Amino acid sequence: MKKKSLIKNEKAQVLGLPMYLIIIMIVAIAVIAAVLFMMPRGTKQMSAVVTEYYLISEEASDMAELEFGTYTVEVKVTSNDENADPIYGAYVTLTGAGASGSDDTNEQGVAEIDVSPVLGDNEKDAYMKLEVRASGYEDKVIEKAVHVHREI
Repeated sequence: MKKKSLIKNEKAQVLGLPMYLIIIMIVAIAVIAAVLFMMPRGTKQMSAVVTEYYLISEEASDMAELEFGTYTVEVKVTSNDENADPIYGAYVTLTGAGASGSDDTNEQGVAEIDVSPVLGDNEKDAYMKLEVRASGYEDKVIEKAVHVHREI
């Protein structure tokens, strides 16, 4: 009687292994894409407004780099429906001009963010970007929400 060998063609089995891995990866990517597609997105619109046109301005000194004082920027976040209801718990960030700050909105939809901008020795102007995120709402981004200016 002949003994059967379980491993007759080792090269074919080794060559087949990467193909199985590629198929498994393609199926996994398709499943992940389907799950991401089904995730709910924010459907409501919101409005985020710096309570007034905000200009941070100071006179330059002899220092090579001017650090500004600390300023509190107030941001009002409301829904864009007919009632313009305030949005409680929205996460608000303000970044730029070498500074950043963040806060959550209160019951009135107001966030107060303290920032201390910095301009380099050759910079005269900079802008700070405002980003607002709230559950159930599309994210709001305002690229030039706060103007930082140095008087030379």
